[in-house]
Amino acid sequence: MIRRIALFVIAVVIALPISSQQWQLKRVEAIVGIGTSSIYGDLGGGSKESNMKFITDITFRNTRPSIYTGIRYRIKPNYSAKLNMIYGYSKTSDYEGSRNEGRGFTSVSHLFEISGIFEYYFLPELRRLRSAAMFNRRGMINDYSFFGAYAFIGMGGTFYWPEINYGTPRAGDEYKNTMGVTVSLPLGLGLKYIISDKWIFGYELGYRLTPSDFIDGFISPSSKRPDTYWISAFNLNYRIPTSRRGIPIFLDKQWRRARF
Repeated sequence: MIRRIALFVIAVVIALPISSQQWQLKRVEAIVGIGTSSIYGDLGGGSKESNMKFITDITFRNTRPSIYTGIRYRIKPNYSAKLNMIYGYSKTSDYEGSRNEGRGFTSVSHLFEISGIFEYYFLPELRRLRSAAMFNRRGMINDYSFFGAYAFIGMGGTFYWPEINYGTPRAGDEYKNTMGVTVSLPLGLGLKYIISDKWIFGYELGYRLTPSDFIDGFISPSSKRPDTYWISAFNLNYRIPTSRRGIPIFLDKQWRRARF
């Protein structure tokens, strides 16, 4: 009996540091996703009578698909860095019922964003297990929870291609049907559902601030603020095994072969 207890204590002592460092062996995540994109510029807009213009600006008629891919690197259990590449497009128009319906302009803008993101997990994916809860009949279990949630902020560059249909040009308006590039500031929230120690399903919603007023290809004399856009995405994440040096194992092997 004493021998069994001693063996159990030794196993727990050995397993504790291994479990606490499990995230270090899977620091890297590959991400793919699909979602929506919506641009908010000088076209359309809520009705003149509305006192909640930002809310009434959100319409399904202007929402279009987006494609999302990225790579995430876990710095600490609560902190990650991520590189995003996103394509999306959106239609904006002076639709019937908007405050600018008499103008009758329409615009389709294509977006391609490359951004670096910092994530803070206020609901970490890792859970703290009591030593007795670290084992089942098959051995040591993983220390991942079912859910994770985070806030993010970052900086990137956005290429945009507006195609505006404005009919007869008006005095004082500015139009642009050529490619442009602008700085973008992403910020938002994300949620993860942990399927297994390798696969994660997630959802992310992010707002993009920009200094450009030409994303929709149009600036009116009454424009008071730059254009912005939203990106949402349902995504699938795959944890890539990493070496003790924090890089994917397959790259570590290639590096060792090239070195020796």
